[in-house]
Amino acid sequence: MKDLSLTQKFFICTVNEKGNFSSYDQVPVACLIAAGVLEMYMGKCITIERKRLSITEKLPESMRYLKSLYDMIEQETANRGKPVKAEKIVEKYTGAFTDKKLRELTDSLVQSMDEDTRSLEKMGKGKYRPKRELLFDVADNLRTELLRNDLPSKDAIVFADLLDRAGHLKEYLSKYEMKELKKRLHEIRKNKEESAVKKTIRQIDELVDTLVSAGSVFSDV
Repeated sequence: MKDLSLTQKFFICTVNEKGNFSSYDQVPVACLIAAGVLEMYMGKCITIERKRLSITEKLPESMRYLKSLYDMIEQETANRGKPVKAEKIVEKYTGAFTDKKLRELTDSLVQSMDEDTRSLEKMGKGKYRPKRELLFDVADNLRTELLRNDLPSKDAIVFADLLDRAGHLKEYLSKYEMKELKKRLHEIRKNKEESAVKKTIRQIDELVDTLVSAGSVFSDV
């Protein structure tokens, strides 16, 4: 299987059977936006300072599926003349009357996956769901990464955290594996020798808290 990005994998594991995100629960949508923001942050395309976002580098071709999100951050920053609050970006997706912006992002995600690895089924105009083989591959790789003996990658930690917040991690890990994962993350936070990872986890926690809170405001409305 081709290496997939954080945002691509999150989409694969959270889109529903109809190829949609539920309009009644906007938290998974907020987490999808968080995945895109964090992917660009880890790629040094944007900065995150005091929960505000700003552009630092041109979006690479390898992340072209995030262009609509990148352009929105760039436009909102330009309109304000200063870094934009992270929650304002989420509200553009979760608080809108239509899903046009979300569909633009998810269409780009689908198109970014090569034909030989995409394994997506079309469910209607602009709607796709992953085939079971692709979904199982992504889930198996995450499980292996999280529960191996050495330190999981930052990408795996972020992916698991976002799935957990979106309410989907329990679909891919057993109760025992969930318990072991939480124990592992607790150990990482306490280990002085893993300060770089701890810093990353803290930044992620703070940002995702902000983004998910913005998304939850529009759930069950």
